[in-house]
Amino acid sequence: MKLQRFVQASLVAMVLTLVLPCVVEGQGRRGSEEGRLLRDAAALESRGDYERAEMVLRRLLDIDPTSTGGLFALDRVFRAQGEPEKILPVVDVFIDTNSSSSGVRYLKLRVLADLDSLEALEAEATRWFKSEPGSEVPYREVARVYESVFGMDRAIETLRLGREATGRDDALAMEMGDLLAATGAVDSAVEEWATAVGEDGGQAAAIVRRIEELETGEENAGRRLVGHLATSGVLARRRAGARIALGLGFEDAALDLSRRVASDLEGRTREIFLSEVARRAREGGLALTASWAYEELGRGASTPSERRQFDQRIIDVALAAGDTAAALEAQRRVANSFSAESVDRRRATAQVIRLESARADPARLSELLRAFRDEFPNAPELDDLAATVAGGLQVRGDLVGAAAVLEGIEGPQSGLERAYLMLDMGEIVEGRGALLLVIEGLQPTEATDVIQFVGLLGRLSEEASDVLARAGVLAHRGMVNEAVRVLVAGTDVLEAKERPPLLAEAARIADRGEVFEQAASIRTRLISDYPQAPEIGDAALALARYRARTPDGVEQAIAILEELITTRPNAAVVPDARVELEKLRGG
Repeated sequence: MKLQRFVQASLVAMVLTLVLPCVVEGQGRRGSEEGRLLRDAAALESRGDYERAEMVLRRLLDIDPTSTGGLFALDRVFRAQGEPEKILPVVDVFIDTNSSSSGVRYLKLRVLADLDSLEALEAEATRWFKSEPGSEVPYREVARVYESVFGMDRAIETLRLGREATGRDDALAMEMGDLLAATGAVDSAVEEWATAVGEDGGQAAAIVRRIEELETGEENAGRRLVGHLATSGVLARRRAGARIALGLGFEDAALDLSRRVASDLEGRTREIFLSEVARRAREGGLALTASWAYEELGRGASTPSERRQFDQRIIDVALAAGDTAAALEAQRRVANSFSAESVDRRRATAQVIRLESARADPARLSELLRAFRDEFPNAPELDDLAATVAGGLQVRGDLVGAAAVLEGIEGPQSGLERAYLMLDMGEIVEGRGALLLVIEGLQPTEATDVIQFVGLLGRLSEEASDVLARAGVLAHRGMVNEAVRVLVAGTDVLEAKERPPLLAEAARIADRGEVFEQAASIRTRLISDYPQAPEIGDAALALARYRARTPDGVEQAIAILEELITTRPNAAVVPDARVELEKLRGG
């Protein structure tokens, strides 16, 4: 027996060795021949030689009657000749040999519809239904044709027949939802789409796109859809509901459903889900959900380093959303995770104080800074931290506390705060001197603003300097509108020669505070009321640049620049004005 089986196996192997190369070679030749004939037909078709293209394609179909490429190419040629009906006999031959080809059957339906052969169309549809009992495909494709020929209602009826034929309640739900939405029955469409999500939740992304494309009622439809999925007994569908809520930006629903889904997951599956929620929430600007997901991931961190990574993401998300409290809580965990007296702990603790400065009361801020100085007496961050805390105290009106915080600390930032404290207390000369001392240690942009401010303080009268100092203090504390009002109002009581520099400074402060329209209004007044003032050049150039960025403002900008160049040809800003003018004219 063993010998007999061995001989049989050897014979089979020998036959396969001889026959298979011939079969493969034959298939390769057939594929190569089909490709060549299709290329030849395409070249003839592109030149408009449809008769010869038809001959080539018919030859191809004689060789291989199941060539879908040849069939569709021939249909294209017949349509170009204005004789689409000629494809029907060819299609019938194809279907006789391959009845399951849905693309070819759909082609026949489309041709019959184009020819307005409605009885034949319905008969062909019925034949297709019978040839594939229990399949969704014929009903889906027939509904597409019926929608364009008979209308929405007939297409919906066809899909319902298909659902009955398959015996599944979820069959053709996506297509049914699409048609119902097109008829305005959005609530019914949502129910179908909820069904179409499937047991595995795989259609969530496609359904989000459909919700987003609704012309009206997008939010209501989205919330109904999420509500349907949230009550499902299938975890994958609830998970899909959370994903859809994230995709549509429903923070409350996304957070609630994500929490419920996460509670039903374990191990690596839960970690993957939380990572996905965190990523999607962060991309969609859903800070609460992103922070929660990162917090949950952090709880499962295996090392302090891994936990810090999640906390840092919480900090980034929270700060981007303006949630200082959440960022501060995460930052405290980061600081406490490092060993005592380490550089990393020092830097992280310094960041805690910076975050606290925006919300803590003066006593708390002073206590935090004192503790930091005790733990890290020579820390390079002390200058910046003392300035930050002092600035926070000044905004709260605690000037004495701010002065106490700065005591004994030297550096450009703390020196800057000390100088503005002097100005706030009316010590103009001392404050100006203190500003001059710190300029060298400031960043270039900040130093430029301070130099301009100090120079102006030295040129004005005592009364005008007092107005400028008050405005400068307000601007330094971020109170831009108040600073601008002080300067503009101050010009009403000062001599005419001191008004232009104060107006120019008011415009610069408005620019730094991004109140650009107000800055433009002040510069317009300056140019109009004081055409001979030295500040006109800078003001006109800045105004022209602003106008050029506004709708329909280019012509105004060109007029301003031309006036500047003509009336003040020797002004320092004229070379820049010429460049701007050329760009605007070229544009």
